[in-house]
Order: sequence, then C-alpha cells, then structure tokens
Amino acid sequence: MKCRYCKDTGKYKQPKDVERFERLVDIEMEKAYHVNYDMAEEKAYKAVGYTVIDCPYCSRRDAE
Repeated sequence: MKCRYCKDTGKYKQPKDVERFERLVDIEMEKAYHVNYDMAEEKAYKAVGYTVIDCPYCSRRDAE
C-alpha cells in the first residue's frame, strides 16, 4: 500500500509550523474553486516552509 504521507518515497516534508500549516490547508480546501489536497498542501508548504526527513509513517525507511 502506498504511503499517503511521503507518496512512497520514504521522505516526508515536515512543516516548520504544523498548526499554521494545517490551518492553511483547511483554508485552501474551503475555496469555491476546485482545489485538491495535494495542491492545498503544496501551497501551505511554500507559506510555512518545511524540512525533509525520513518518513515516520511508513516502513519504507526500514527497507533502505
């Protein structure tokens, strides 16, 4: 099964401000025009910044 957090890459983008990140994603998802979750997430990452780490949600990191 594909990991939805890292998209099966083994690397996870950890937002620098998780609370603000989640709030921005919610705001984007509420827009009147069509926005999918990936688009909303990318816009929020650009706004708050992120650090790339090994994915804590999947077993992919254990395989490498």
